[in-house]
Amino acid sequence: MSSEWFNPYTAVGGSVAMFYILRKLLKESFNMIDTICNRTYIYNICWEDPAVDHQILKIKSDDVIFRICSAGDIVLDYAIEGPSKIVVCDMNQHQLWLFELKIRMLRDPNLTYDEWWGIWGSSDVNVAMKVWKRMRHTMSGGGRKWWDGRIERVFRKGFATSGSTGFAAKFLIPWLMYVVGFDIKAWAETGFSHEFISKNYQMIERSAWWFRRLFPGILAPFAGVPPNQIGPEFYTTEFYEGILREIFLDPDFGTTNYFYRFYYEKGYKDQTCCPRTLQKEHFEALRANASCFEWHHATVQETMERVAPRTFTKLVLLDHMDWMPNSIVHDEWIALQRASVPGAQVLWRSAFTKMDDKPFFNNLDIKDLSPQWYSKDRVKMYPGTFECYMPINPFPFVDPEPSPCQKASFARKVKTTTKMILHPLTAGRVDAHGDKMSSFYAEQAKGYDAVRENMLVARPEMISGFGPIKQGHTWLDIGGGTGRNLHYLRAQLDNFERIVVLDICPELLEIGEESARRSFTPAQCEKISWLCLDINAKNVRQELAKHLNNDLHRGFDTISFSYSLSMIPEWQTALLSARNLMSEDGRVIISDFDTYTHEGKSWKDWAIRTWYKQDGVRIEAKTREYITETAFPSDRFVVTMARFQRKLAGVWIPHYVMCCRKETITTSNGLRRPSASNLMALDEKKSD
Repeated sequence: MSSEWFNPYTAVGGSVAMFYILRKLLKESFNMIDTICNRTYIYNICWEDPAVDHQILKIKSDDVIFRICSAGDIVLDYAIEGPSKIVVCDMNQHQLWLFELKIRMLRDPNLTYDEWWGIWGSSDVNVAMKVWKRMRHTMSGGGRKWWDGRIERVFRKGFATSGSTGFAAKFLIPWLMYVVGFDIKAWAETGFSHEFISKNYQMIERSAWWFRRLFPGILAPFAGVPPNQIGPEFYTTEFYEGILREIFLDPDFGTTNYFYRFYYEKGYKDQTCCPRTLQKEHFEALRANASCFEWHHATVQETMERVAPRTFTKLVLLDHMDWMPNSIVHDEWIALQRASVPGAQVLWRSAFTKMDDKPFFNNLDIKDLSPQWYSKDRVKMYPGTFECYMPINPFPFVDPEPSPCQKASFARKVKTTTKMILHPLTAGRVDAHGDKMSSFYAEQAKGYDAVRENMLVARPEMISGFGPIKQGHTWLDIGGGTGRNLHYLRAQLDNFERIVVLDICPELLEIGEESARRSFTPAQCEKISWLCLDINAKNVRQELAKHLNNDLHRGFDTISFSYSLSMIPEWQTALLSARNLMSEDGRVIISDFDTYTHEGKSWKDWAIRTWYKQDGVRIEAKTREYITETAFPSDRFVVTMARFQRKLAGVWIPHYVMCCRKETITTSNGLRRPSASNLMALDEKKSD
């Protein structure tokens, strides 16, 4: 087909019409992914490169590995190395039935390599039916029933075209190649040569244009990508062009990239370009280790809660956290920590190159492996590859149970809300910051938490990134007032050495201390100090040292500003004070109101700034800029920021959560220490 006449902005042989019809049909679908999962599996092969996994994981014989199943071929690849055990899970039952079919075949004592290759390499229906009849009785009841009605059809039509990804490869991709004018057959005849692609680079540009329009709304469900995993970059042509360029301009594509050749050639032609699991030299090891598997039809969290504590040494989480909200990621990792040995290696991939959108990840010392491994990954589906070691100290457990202050009567809530709304009209003129705060909060103190809980929604998100809580942890809550944040961590208060709630408003501190006495044990209350003081006071370090055994150098492991930074007049000085009060591996966490736009210059930004200003709340984009560039510069601190909006009385309100911490390293035994650069700085400080 000639490509000279191609114009993506005009209808080409009905292609544009087909595009709009498909998009309309899929928009009318309630949940395309659920529809697919209720009928079949999505993946017929895994969309990650096992060669990269092996280089990172270095699997040993005593390893107990967890991985999300997907098509199951990568965990079969892991099994060749002979680990002690491999546990897999998947929420799609059909993926597990596909995996079970492979495992039951491998456990068949009469299975030969030629049969194994005939089934999974060349999709020979006669061989598949022969082996199926021989081993079908070993399948689970559900798996046997499902495959009885499908196995002949799947392998007769070609295993490579099965599942939703196979469907897309069979119908949508050839159509796309036709539209962009690329003769893929001619390329194949050259042995998938690098030179051919270089001469036809316009194919990559045109394909990227179409993927930009097809993938987010049409192709994504077939690839198992939910809408909330599709970020802004998925709506740019440059994103797809970058991925396609990495894939097809690889000089070794024709000799090593079995993944894409599998879909084009509808299987594997021979052993020269196929997975290790289909190579004859690994067949006996694969069969010998086929008994190491355990599988669960469950979520990751449910699977972690089923196994014995401290089971796993290595965990591979694929990209499933991309579409999960921070709260679910937080709960899942608490279960992961329970089920893993301290220092367990965790590997995951992402459609994104940063994990800043989820505050929980601030609990981890994450190593970005993308620069090293993305170019070596033959699939190129995930720009982000990340690794960490499981810390030995427990993650913060965010307790959703309300504090006593949140249980105010309806009358109390109405009274507090009224006082809050009318304050700008009824308050007298005062100049001192402390007097202003007392004037504002004195009449609201008893109902403060009950009314403000639905307004200050970023607080639990902030606490989720509190950091692993070691024995003897210290915490300074600046502007902590009623002590609401303490109640989020009530289950772990015994681990703390000292907690200081610092606020300039005595009325709020009185409520906080009373609430603590009603909620916590006497021993826990002894650990908490309620200090009425300005964070910018000249004697703040000396006053705080009294609560740290008079150790001026001890510092605090966690320092928090929970919707308080925006109410401090000299907020820049407050941030610098907090920085100087950090321990050697400390962190400053901040939650507050935000601007709608990054620059904070839209009319909505003006409106929200004006509304909150009457309550003494300052909302400015420059706050974020000052934090990241001046208070906590990137050459000395690791800074992450999550911005989001939540509804309040039908209006979307913007918030942010930031974590500014000194760089630390979690070692292979789960212990955390300052990084090498921080250790050098510490040595210099000691020598001075």
